[in-house]
This record gives sequence, C-alpha cells and structure tokens, in this order.
Amino acid sequence: MKIIDYCSYFQGSKVYLNLFNSLSKINVSNTVFIPVRESVEASSLREKLYFAKCLGKLTRFFYFYKLLRINKAASRELSTLADTDYLIHAHTLYADGVPAYCYARKHTMPLVITIRTTDVALGFKFYFHYKWLANKALAYANKIVFVSPAHKIKFQHYFGHCYDNKLIVVPNGIDKFYLENKLTSAVYKNKNRVALYVGAINKNKNLKASIAAFFNISINSDDEFRVVGGTYKEYVDIYGELPVNLIHRVNFLGKLSKEQVLGQMRSSTLFIMVSHSETFGLVYIEAISQCLPIVYTLGQGVDGYFNDGEFGYRANSNDIESISQAISKTTTDFPHGLGPFVENPANNFSWGSIATIYKEQVYK
Repeated sequence: MKIIDYCSYFQGSKVYLNLFNSLSKINVSNTVFIPVRESVEASSLREKLYFAKCLGKLTRFFYFYKLLRINKAASRELSTLADTDYLIHAHTLYADGVPAYCYARKHTMPLVITIRTTDVALGFKFYFHYKWLANKALAYANKIVFVSPAHKIKFQHYFGHCYDNKLIVVPNGIDKFYLENKLTSAVYKNKNRVALYVGAINKNKNLKASIAAFFNISINSDDEFRVVGGTYKEYVDIYGELPVNLIHRVNFLGKLSKEQVLGQMRSSTLFIMVSHSETFGLVYIEAISQCLPIVYTLGQGVDGYFNDGEFGYRANSNDIESISQAISKTTTDFPHGLGPFVENPANNFSWGSIATIYKEQVYK
C-alpha cells in the first residue's frame, strides 16, 4: 500500500513521524510532500520526503496564489508518482486538503482528508469564503478523519451531515515509553494535593486560569501546583506576575526528561490542562497511563473519547468557576488516583493500534 502525504506541518510535530514509522512496519509506504518557506535538507528518516520551497510572504495572504504555488511544486516533485497505485492523505483541510484535491482529481487518485485544530479554530472562521472549495475537496474524498470527536461535531455544525458516511475518528498515539511504563493502579500520593501541568507556556494553554481555579478550592496550605515545560519568567512574559500569596505554592520545574515527567505524574494528585483549543492532547493520555486523573477542555482534544467523569472531568476554558468545579469533582471522585485496571486504557492509544486502523479502515 502506497500513500502520498500532503503534510504542511510535518516539521512542527512528532505525531506525523510516529504515524509514518508505525505504518511502515505494516507494509504501508509513505511519501511525504511538505510545502515550506525555506530550503530544508532531508534528514535520515525512513520516509521519503519532498520538501518543496514554494511558500512565501504572498502565499500567507493570497490563498489562490498559495494553491497555484503548491500545485506547481507537487506536479514537479511528484510527477513520477502520479498513478492510481497511490492514495493521497492530506493532513489538514485548508493547508493540505484543497491542494491535494486538485492533484488527486487531475490524476484520478483516491483522497483522504484529516481535519485538525487549525481548520476548526482558524479555517472555519477566517476561510469561510473558501467553504465552497473545501466542499469540493470533501465531496471528492473517500474518508474524512478527525483526531478529536469534538472536532467531528464542530465539522457537522459547519458543513452539515452530507458527509456523515465518510467520517471516522482516529486518535493520535502516545510515546511508547509511557506504555512500557504504564500502571494499573496509582502509586505513592502526597498527603497534600498536588496539581500537575505539563506543556508549553502560552496563552492558548490557559495556565493562569488553571492555577487560579485550583487554589480557589484549595483548603490545605501545603497544596501545590507544579508546572513542567516552562519557567516562571516565561509565565510572567505571558500572564504577568503571580499573586504574592501563590508564588511559593506554584513550582516551575522547567523542561524535564521523560523519566522525570513520569515521576511527577506518579507523585501528583491530578493533571490539569484546560487549553482553549487542542487537536488531541497526548499528555492527557500519558497522564492516564500513570493512573493520574485529568481535568481537560470541554469540546476540545480528548473530550468525547471517554465519558465525562470516567477518568476526570471536563471544563469550560473561559470559565474559572467551571474549571474549579471540575477540579473539585476530580479530587473527590479519584482521591487515590485512577484504577485499579485490568489493562490501562492508554493501551488503546498505541501507535501500532492506530496504524492498523489507518490501513484497515481509512486507506482500504
């Protein structure tokens, strides 16, 4: 089975490389077409990569010009692959799906399109005047993939239900390190409540609200909020100084190794990340692999993969009271962490299992 992947965001995420490597193990060959702004040297990756320098300042503002440039580059780079033995997988709708549709239709090749956060949060809002073009690509596609069930719902609100027979939800996979070290029941917990956040510090991650919500319901002066992935200076640059009464209760640990993150997850009471938008949020599943309950975002990321209250509670990212209530319910319902499990539910998010779904259900 041979796939041409239109993958504009290949360089910004390890998700794609993990997927392609897992597919290669089950005899799916990926050729990756990557439109870029600057020349890039292909590294020693297992996939065949085509970095096409075809983007620039004008392509950021003129969508049809961007399509023209990408289509010209694809015709040049992929000319030897233009036959029906290949299936094209576009990994976003507007950046990849529409140009991939142009190429697929010209060469009568089957097409799969994935809808991601960049489409739901930005494309639907700012590219509404290109909805007619997106509809052409979606109508041609064999399958339409969603990483998040919440994105599928938003897609149906925006495009209606005319594509329902093509829709499929397929999660991302987590690093095998967490699966190899997964737990079936929680280990040592501190007597005080320890909230954990793991990720970059930026406005989207809504960290200030999560910290405020946690301490809104804190009844123990020893309760602590730990931040992995950034420094206090980075926090101040985005959100400003913490209140004086919280500075000594929020511990910024910076970037840690996977082994150190694992230790933090095992010694925390709950994981909190109520981002404004998330395509998936691998760290939620990584937390579950360590039997750490989660507080996550309503209508984003992992919301919809499991029932609210099954492994933690969801919250409205724009409502601190909603976040506080989710934290309170999570600590009440899971005082000793998640489990015990016969099998940790994170097993369902292995890249091997996901690659099989793509081969047998998406690319068939």
